[in-house]
Amino acid sequence: MATPAKTRLRAGILGSGNIARQHARGWSSFPDAAEIVAFADIDTARAQRMSGDYTDGRATAFASGDEMLSGSELDVVDICLPHHLHTGAIIAAAKAGKAVLCEKPLCTTLEDAAKIRDVVKDTGITFMGAHNQLFQPSLLEARRLIDGGFLGSTYLLRSIETFQSRNWQMFGDAGSDQRDWGWRSDIKQAGGGELIDTGYHGTYRLLSLAGSRPVEVTAILSNFFQKGLKTEDTAQVIVRFESGVVGEILTSWALDVVGGKHFEVEGELGSLSGGPSSLEHQLHGWPDSSVNTFDTVHSFTLEIGHFIDVVREGAPNPSNIDETARTLQVIKAAYLSADLARTVRLPDDPTAVATVDGAAVKTPASVKVSEHARA
Repeated sequence: MATPAKTRLRAGILGSGNIARQHARGWSSFPDAAEIVAFADIDTARAQRMSGDYTDGRATAFASGDEMLSGSELDVVDICLPHHLHTGAIIAAAKAGKAVLCEKPLCTTLEDAAKIRDVVKDTGITFMGAHNQLFQPSLLEARRLIDGGFLGSTYLLRSIETFQSRNWQMFGDAGSDQRDWGWRSDIKQAGGGELIDTGYHGTYRLLSLAGSRPVEVTAILSNFFQKGLKTEDTAQVIVRFESGVVGEILTSWALDVVGGKHFEVEGELGSLSGGPSSLEHQLHGWPDSSVNTFDTVHSFTLEIGHFIDVVREGAPNPSNIDETARTLQVIKAAYLSADLARTVRLPDDPTAVATVDGAAVKTPASVKVSEHARA
């Protein structure tokens, strides 16, 4: 359901934390196409400060999403809340006929993902997951090279989202490794640990690079550094795709990788390695690689600019409800795989739970090497 292109969208931002500030900066970059008319937060003083910072006080501050929906004229609801509050906020906004941009993750369970998908499709509203890193120039160029056949067949992918987090406030005795993780310390509110949080970026990036349906997931979860966290601070996830491509997600709050790389692609004719501001292309057999550099961008602004085009003009939606649910499905499958210490299989329905029934999925690259075959 596209809004007429000449319409100046009226946006309400739900939540007033740091991520909401990133979104507010994005909305403020398109004054001819959109305006922020409302902020909502349980802490209304914080919502009012956001209004002052980004709209010179013109946007109305509300104490809840329901108040914002009933008390202001909106075209769009931008959801920047803790994970466990996404489901109710999306459904309420969709039933009110508003377009929705929702921060990651979509929600905390696949059962809720199915409910959200049903409401989005029943109401016909525009929904986009806030997968901001899909708009990084290096990733866009990598996808252009892959789609254009410059690597030939793609074989292996690696998506990386890592940093050593030391930013949470300490509590307890001096030297304690305990941190106040807030709602992230409650698995029911967070839906998991690092993988469903920061690792969400690495997951949707991998799916974007693969361009094929994920069919199998194998995962190992670890807690190396954040000892006050009851869930994983690091995850390694192997994903097999229907095309035969094999992908890996490495994501962590315990470590970082050399050069801050975000992804690697290995193909028939060459390889790619990308980061926030560069893309390196190595042709097999050539002595040197070529490096493209890119200006630093604010990916949230690029994301919101594209979302405006999706709503007003019906532009292609890179993270529609099915794509967003698929990201959550892979992550939930990884948690199941780690719990069971085995590979799990993904149903075609992106809101369906992974299974352990049946034989391994066969792809064009699958091979079976048994003791008998080697004899």
